[in-house]
Amino acid sequence: MKIYSGPYLNVKFEKKNNRFINSWRTPPDSVESFKKELLAYRSALEEVNPIQIIWLQQNFKFNIDDATKLWVEENILKPRYEAGYVVSDEDGYHPIAFVVGQDILSHMEVMGVFDEPSPSVFKPKHFATEKEAEDWLDNSFSTDTIENEKTEIIFKGLGDNGKAILEVRSPTSEIVHTIKSFKTILEENEFMKSHVDKYASLSKREIEVLSLLGKGVKHQEIADQLFVSIHTVRVHLKNLKQKLEVKSNSELFQYFTAFIKK
Repeated sequence: MKIYSGPYLNVKFEKKNNRFINSWRTPPDSVESFKKELLAYRSALEEVNPIQIIWLQQNFKFNIDDATKLWVEENILKPRYEAGYVVSDEDGYHPIAFVVGQDILSHMEVMGVFDEPSPSVFKPKHFATEKEAEDWLDNSFSTDTIENEKTEIIFKGLGDNGKAILEVRSPTSEIVHTIKSFKTILEENEFMKSHVDKYASLSKREIEVLSLLGKGVKHQEIADQLFVSIHTVRVHLKNLKQKLEVKSNSELFQYFTAFIKK
């Protein structure tokens, strides 16, 4: 039974399982359109109060920035939690399942809604197919038959724009791990491109200190390994933070992860 049909979003109610099945007709054309559809969705939630939810993301291609992620948490997720509708299983998963669409970058942003800027009260699961999502919600999803499969990356040639096309074949049980791995790689590459000039300004000794610090070596141990005084190590750390324009060791660790750790 169709509950809502908007310009972009369709919401269907499956009475047998007390389940919403949400699908995007077309991607939202703006942040305001996205918010408007989600507010209509929230109204449908409040009216019907389904126990289970499936989001079919095949047609979802939309960049959700941090401000919008926070808006979703405050205006869509949090009200449902505060109304007492959140029931989780023993692993902390509320019965919300996402079926990953073709646009992996957009799905990374969807996953970020539940992680950033602060962890959400909801902890959804992500699947490659609607059948797997349904099986999980029906408590019959199993990964026994795919435990031994390995992730493969296959070069498929060049697209019309001259960019390489890669196909990733991953066990469905590893889909979230695979997506998060790609997200980490993309974020590190973006960080490298944006900060390479600052890193290039470091001296050889400063890079040595950064490398040891990133590996968890204590200041006195760094001094011992480099045959310098603890005061000299502190001077190097001060210079590192000035050149890289950072204030904390955690920010320094970003440089270690992007440029040194391989």
